[in-house]
Amino acid sequence: MRRSILPIAMLMSLAAIAPASPAALDARELIAKLARPADTSVAFTEVRFSPLLDRPSIVSGELGYRGPGKLDRHLTEPYREITTINGESVRVEREGEAPRTFALRRAPELRGLLTAFSALLAGDPTQVDRDFTLEARGDDEHWTLALTPRDARARKHLDRITIAGQDGTPTCLVMHATGGAQSFLIFGEPSSTPIETTVTPEELARRCMLGDADA
Repeated sequence: MRRSILPIAMLMSLAAIAPASPAALDARELIAKLARPADTSVAFTEVRFSPLLDRPSIVSGELGYRGPGKLDRHLTEPYREITTINGESVRVEREGEAPRTFALRRAPELRGLLTAFSALLAGDPTQVDRDFTLEARGDDEHWTLALTPRDARARKHLDRITIAGQDGTPTCLVMHATGGAQSFLIFGEPSSTPIETTVTPEELARRCMLGDADA
């Protein structure tokens, strides 16, 4: 009897002194760390995959956060275009064409980008949580944040948004539209690395250090 009890007692003692497993990453705390001042800009490359396209569409430029509800996108390659979102209004100016203005409700993907990106850079977890259900994975060094729209009408166009980052800096944002379309936005210095039109969603997911489920 004594021999059978001793190993059990030793295991219990080891369990008591073993280090605790890392605490789960808190989505609201993570969002608070992402706060940036208004008039923040970042270089980006966007790779868009669609069942209607034989190869991905690749554009690059600069994305600017101008405060809550305000976002602008300056494309420089392969053409020049400025998209300005101000509240519910969208204005598109493309080189050689007349400017176009339309309501944000006509562009659900732009609305998803505006809501997620501006709320994240405002560091406002309450605002993000109001529009999306949140799931954070990883740790402070490398993390992913999945946002699923709460509104049923929004889910008709946008399945979810996944953001990957390191420390307090987002490095990739992936928009998963209904019907199989996906847009990968790569931010900062990594966006300067050329991307071939033969790239696949799986390759970009690995580059962004996302899981297979996010490809």
